[in-house]
Amino acid sequence: MNTYSESLQLNVGEIKIKKTKLGRYKLKKRDSKDKLVMVVIAAMFFSLIYYLGFEVDYKWDMFSPHIAKKIVMDFFRFDLVPADEKLGMLSRLTNTVLLGLLTTLLGAAVSFPLGLLAANNISSNKISTFVNAIVSFLRAVPTIVWVLIFVAGYGLSATTAIVGMTFHTIAFFVKSFSESFEEVDPGAIEALKASGASMPQIIFGAIVPSAYTKLISWIAMRTEINFAVAVVIGPAVGVPGTIGTAINVYSGHANYSAMGFGVMCVFLIALAFELIITRIKQTQII
Repeated sequence: MNTYSESLQLNVGEIKIKKTKLGRYKLKKRDSKDKLVMVVIAAMFFSLIYYLGFEVDYKWDMFSPHIAKKIVMDFFRFDLVPADEKLGMLSRLTNTVLLGLLTTLLGAAVSFPLGLLAANNISSNKISTFVNAIVSFLRAVPTIVWVLIFVAGYGLSATTAIVGMTFHTIAFFVKSFSESFEEVDPGAIEALKASGASMPQIIFGAIVPSAYTKLISWIAMRTEINFAVAVVIGPAVGVPGTIGTAINVYSGHANYSAMGFGVMCVFLIALAFELIITRIKQTQII
């Protein structure tokens, strides 16, 4: 076969595969849909460039080199933070972690039976479609909107924040749990049905053990997400006792050392969650 030929002729159907200028074969022929996608992407890109270049008011006159230098110099000066403020920051960090963890546990507990109803291999098509439709609506509304709804109705507290965060957590878990249940080997389910096993026996004898590692992985991942949400919701909504609220207060008072200490605490917790999730995924692969 001539490697310098402009096309490769196959025996089946006399199909010709053309080469690109770089010498690679074109395995897919571009159609109108591909061109439309490229046009939309290009339009979005140039619109973003235009918006950032001509529409955004950056207010460079408000930029202060002195303040920027102070932020850089003091951000990692943790020695300037008094011990009592460090302990208070760690206490708020613990509250934030517990806020995210409690939201995850409540969402997982509610989502487990709903995930079974949403799975096609366990529930009927009508019930599965109905549950997935409701979950899609819950997932479409951002977490901050759910929190603001409950804060407007029941006041500002950690409880309303947990309830608001739980809605989006439930939507996330129902989707991920149902997909994990649907990946279970159908042969094991059919074998238990043939032996006369009841539905609870099938669920806890075949489905849950097979999807157990994936469920734990989803729970660990959502705990990390909820921790990040709890950090952001603190200053956004004004939830007291969270590290995000403390960082926002220190930023307003130009206490950059304390703000840097709080940011470092958040980073270390996020890193710990990432290491735990990676370990769980490695265990799942093994």
